[in-house]
Amino acid sequence: MSFSNSITVIILLFSITVISACSSGEKETKELGNIMVSAEFLHSANVALEQDIVHDFFSPPVAGRIYLYPNLTAYEILSQESTKYQSLTTVFDFFPKIPAYSGGSMYELAAIYSFLNVSRDMLYTTEHIDTEIARLDSLFTNNPELTSVKEYSEKVSKIMDDWIKMDKYLETRNMGEYKLLETKDSWVPTPPDYLNALEPHWEKIRPMTLDSASQFAPPPPTEFDMKNGSQYHNELLEVYDAVMNKTDSTEAMAKFWDCNPIVSRHEGHITYSEKKLTPGGHWVNICRMVAKKENFDLMETSYSYTSLSIGIFDAFISCWQAKYSTNYIRPVTVIQNEIDPSWMPILITPNFPEYTSGHSVVSRSASTVLTFCFGDNYSFTDSTEVPYGMPPRSFTSFHGASEEAALSRLYGGIHYAPSIYDGLKQGSNVGQNVVSKIKKLRK
Repeated sequence: MSFSNSITVIILLFSITVISACSSGEKETKELGNIMVSAEFLHSANVALEQDIVHDFFSPPVAGRIYLYPNLTAYEILSQESTKYQSLTTVFDFFPKIPAYSGGSMYELAAIYSFLNVSRDMLYTTEHIDTEIARLDSLFTNNPELTSVKEYSEKVSKIMDDWIKMDKYLETRNMGEYKLLETKDSWVPTPPDYLNALEPHWEKIRPMTLDSASQFAPPPPTEFDMKNGSQYHNELLEVYDAVMNKTDSTEAMAKFWDCNPIVSRHEGHITYSEKKLTPGGHWVNICRMVAKKENFDLMETSYSYTSLSIGIFDAFISCWQAKYSTNYIRPVTVIQNEIDPSWMPILITPNFPEYTSGHSVVSRSASTVLTFCFGDNYSFTDSTEVPYGMPPRSFTSFHGASEEAALSRLYGGIHYAPSIYDGLKQGSNVGQNVVSKIKKLRK
């Protein structure tokens, strides 16, 4: 055998030995349950949370609250071992003190279990959360730290549960129904279901970054005036014409950003409800897609989810304060009463006052936060609505997506133009305020 052939054989034998050792090591690692807890675990936990939120038809503001607290919990645990990010208590002095995980080295797993336990306490149906917990139990069944991890996460969820209960949500459940005003420009329930006002007391919920619910209150809406040529009359006709002259493009835009989880469909004598994402849930999906695209690690992913969920949460508080302080009438009510009784918007008008547009406020706040996290002029394709039968849409920036989301409400026939543009300004103010706080969490 030649020298070169001898070297080839030696290298081949060495390679086989290394491959065998790696395979054996991987098998041993799996058997011991020492699986690396990556960002995929947090993505999977958020997907499970989303699925249970959709199943239970939580309203947009309530869903925003449910996305928030589990993500805060996971972030806080992860930050205690991070060299790049600080505890939430350094910025939010009202956030509860959560002890660091001391049961071993699996603090990442403890963060995921704590996320799931806090989620479970906030939902009605926990099918997907329970399935995710069972999956983790199976994956880590041979890990000697699993008991410590689960005991710690139960302790953390109790601390968080006590703090969550102080946000005034439970009190708002018992503040009574909204009393309709009797002025000509005031909101009234809208067709086809004429539902009662949704979350009329949401402004009382404890915010994360706002000084008060009215901190970024928009200017008053246009004065109601049905005279031909008045500003209000022109704005009303703009909504009417947008629906009457709809195109395939404008209708597709409206439906893509519908994000109404409480939509009833009527077919003859049969009525059924569609399960869909909320506006906040749509933006959480965008965050997940982009974090995966950027291959963010677990800590970076947690920071992104947490920052976004704060932006969504405070946006709803700010927007709902504007809605119920102005009590502005919806286009469908005036158009059917004054112009065309048979006119219907493309989208089902949601059951709360018109001004400002919730999707405009929330989307611009969300886009402001995501721009901070991922950069400006960030191109991405949004496939969020594919499971609901709509093709993906591509954007050259997060702000571009938020502008389309806002404009979709005019094309859908449920908002006047000022509600959209003032809503975008309001959302930008909220989002910038959130960024001014969350950037301090980075060391």
